[in-house]
Parts: sequence; structure tokens; C-alpha cells
Amino acid sequence: MRAGFQHRSPTQNPNERTTQSKRCAALGRFLPHMAIENDDELKETLDRVGGDLQAIQDYVERDFSRPCKIRFPRGFIRTAAHFRSRLAFVADVTLRQNLSYALMLHDVQHWTLIRTDLTGTAKEMLIKDAIVLLGNIAETLTKLPLSASAQKKSYKERTKRLESMTVITSALHADLDWLWDTRCNCHFFLVHMREYGHYEVADYNRAVRTLRAFRDALDAHFT
Repeated sequence: MRAGFQHRSPTQNPNERTTQSKRCAALGRFLPHMAIENDDELKETLDRVGGDLQAIQDYVERDFSRPCKIRFPRGFIRTAAHFRSRLAFVADVTLRQNLSYALMLHDVQHWTLIRTDLTGTAKEMLIKDAIVLLGNIAETLTKLPLSASAQKKSYKERTKRLESMTVITSALHADLDWLWDTRCNCHFFLVHMREYGHYEVADYNRAVRTLRAFRDALDAHFT
């Protein structure tokens, strides 16, 4: 392990802890970086950054009192304004704003899934969490084209009504109902299966495609 990242004994003196905290805080400062110009440089950078992140974890372990934060890469999370523009058909301004904030969270989930090597049960639970979020958004959107009385119906009664109104196709209807069924696994008392090995990237991709298609259908309906 490189110098400066060795694990320290918990019996070290206060002066050593102060020095380490300052060094750890310095890790969070953004330093100039060289632009990546080809795939070879990309691989080299990935190897280096992955190793450095592991070195930080090996050093600080689960000591949450240390002011160590890595810089989340800028440019991936789209702005709330971007999502509001994609949801222009949502007349309620507050609702449109809150949906845009939820979609920003989805960008964070998406980044973690595609830009890290997270595996196993933790990855499966992240996939589940992302699907739950997308399902919650879909639940809200199903109400928009309907009358006040129809909005009070159950989710699946609403999607059935949307198909009868030709707002959505039968295929999208099936996908939206699948999304809702999967989303409802957020209620642990309703889950009667062991969730280990249950959620896959294909499920996540289906959920993303479903919500995107639903947004497009609503946009077409209202414009």
C-alpha cells in the first residue's frame, strides 16, 4: 500500500489523529486533471482511480467522523430544469418540480450501476430501489389524463382506463402493470419470496424503457 494510506492503530495519539484528519480532508480537494484522449488512457485512469478509492477505504474504513469525501463527477446528473422541460405536460408546477428532483436521484442510481463494479446483493437492491423510484413516478403520471373521479381508482384500473382512451398501447399497459407489481416489493410484508438473486439489470432496463415510453405517450396525448 502506498505511503500515506497505511492503516493506523486506534491507539495512536491525538496529534497523529489531527494530522490524519487534515490529510484526509485534503483528499476532497479538486485537483487539475489531464483529459483522457483514448481508450488506453481510459483504462489506465480507471485502474488508478479504482486503486486510489480502495486505498482511501482501507485507510478510513468505517470511521464516519473523518471528513473524507471524493468528488462526484460533474456533468452526469442532469439538471432539474432539464427534467422540467421533459415534463412540460405536467400542469401542476410543484408536482413537475418534485418529479424533476426524483429523476435527478435516478441519475445518481444510474451512474452507480453503470460506472462502478458493484455486484451481488448490493447491486440487486440498488436495482430494486431504482425500479421502486421509477414505479412511484409512473404511479403519479397515470393520474394526469384522467378525471378527478377516475384518479381515485387503483393503479391498474387507471392503466386499463388509459389503454381504453388510447393514451397507451396494450404493450405499454402490460409494462406499466409489471413496473407497478415490481415496485410494490418495497412493501416487505407483501414479499413472500427470497429476494436474493431476484433483480437483474434487464429488469432495470425494462423499467427505464417503460417510464420513457409512458412519458412519450403522455407528451403526445397532451400536445
